[in-house]
Amino acid sequence: MHNPTTVIVGVGLIGGSLARALRTRNLATEIIGVESNAASARWALDHGLVDRIEAHIPDNADLIALCTPSDQIAQWVIDLAEHPATVIDVASVKAPIVQVLDEHQQRFPRFVPCHPISGSEKSGPEAATEDLFNAATVVVTPGAETDTLVKSQVIEFWEALGASVLEMTAQAHDEALALTSHLPHLLAFAYMQQVEADHLPLTGGGFRDFTRIAEANPELWWRIFALNKAPLLAALSGFGEQIDALAQAIEQDDRASGLAIIAEAAGRRETYAKHD
Repeated sequence: MHNPTTVIVGVGLIGGSLARALRTRNLATEIIGVESNAASARWALDHGLVDRIEAHIPDNADLIALCTPSDQIAQWVIDLAEHPATVIDVASVKAPIVQVLDEHQQRFPRFVPCHPISGSEKSGPEAATEDLFNAATVVVTPGAETDTLVKSQVIEFWEALGASVLEMTAQAHDEALALTSHLPHLLAFAYMQQVEADHLPLTGGGFRDFTRIAEANPELWWRIFALNKAPLLAALSGFGEQIDALAQAIEQDDRASGLAIIAEAAGRRETYAKHD
């Protein structure tokens, strides 16, 4: 899907990677960045991620990709309600955005909520890569008012970037991502509070694997936690039950129960790894 004039609002890791992918695959004639961070805007321009930086969305845009924090998306969509371009986002939380738009009196048939499940603990345009979306899953959560042709074009767009597209409801998406993405980040952040500098010589692969995502942008992740509050707390409650069960088995020297829990987890990971 070729979009002659593509505007990327927020030229950070995701927005910058989108720009690189579009340029590499020749899917846009012109790429325009809208970026409030002056340093990020200058870096993106100097390194060819975008052709130019604008303060506002140009009228001739064909595709507008909103790559700002999740809690800013709804207002951007509202502000762009009269723009003829197709509008997508990349937010990892969907239901609160959809709810705000549903409560608004305007309709938004050209907005297709999207979430590419890809990323890094790094941030900023410097971390952008052209293959971030290759072989990734992109979830789309269109509403009843979403134009079916626009939705099809957006799916085609992501597939042209090498991604596989999965359609689901916004609520189902948020509940799943609370468990598969938001909870692991929360746990990594909490775990690091116990680690001191003198522990570091005693760390290995398990520590590195578990804590890598604790380097992620704090401001970004607090916004995600706050926006997806109820599903995240539900996922955390379920995790607490599993921790309590293991703790009880250890405390009571209940080898059978403890081994059963660990074996079940190991079996699930082995099975799921075959689908990685």
